[in-house]
Amino acid sequence: MTAQHSPAAMTPAEVWETIDFWAGMPWPVSRADAQQRAVDRFGWVIKVEEGLGYLVSPAFTPPAVAMAGIDTVKSVRFPLTDAVKEETPATRAFLGDLFTLVVREGTARLGRPSLRRDRGSTYATWEMGSAQVTVTLSSRSVMGQFRTPEGR
Repeated sequence: MTAQHSPAAMTPAEVWETIDFWAGMPWPVSRADAQQRAVDRFGWVIKVEEGLGYLVSPAFTPPAVAMAGIDTVKSVRFPLTDAVKEETPATRAFLGDLFTLVVREGTARLGRPSLRRDRGSTYATWEMGSAQVTVTLSSRSVMGQFRTPEGR
């Protein structure tokens, strides 16, 4: 029997530090500026493909950070965990526990979230002034999304 390793994951405090970082931006912000600030703050990396810069969080697999909007950023979606290759009771428990802790921390900061379940995923969404934050639990990972005021 081989030892099972938990996927890499942010702590709930790191998740909310990341969300606070995006919330603290002077929106509207250009894609290039937002990417450079994330590189400076988190050590994320910009990869360029076909002339367009893509943000990468190298601590996670897959490392992609999805940023909607070219001139003005509309949303940033980032991994809070590695994507698990094989779903098991242990990985479901690990991801579910992290989601619960992140939601608990968010509830302490922003009040009760709006909860929604759809196609096997659970979404917890908070309003943050004119922005919005969603944490998503799926069978393979936990993701965070920050919608800017321009993306609402």
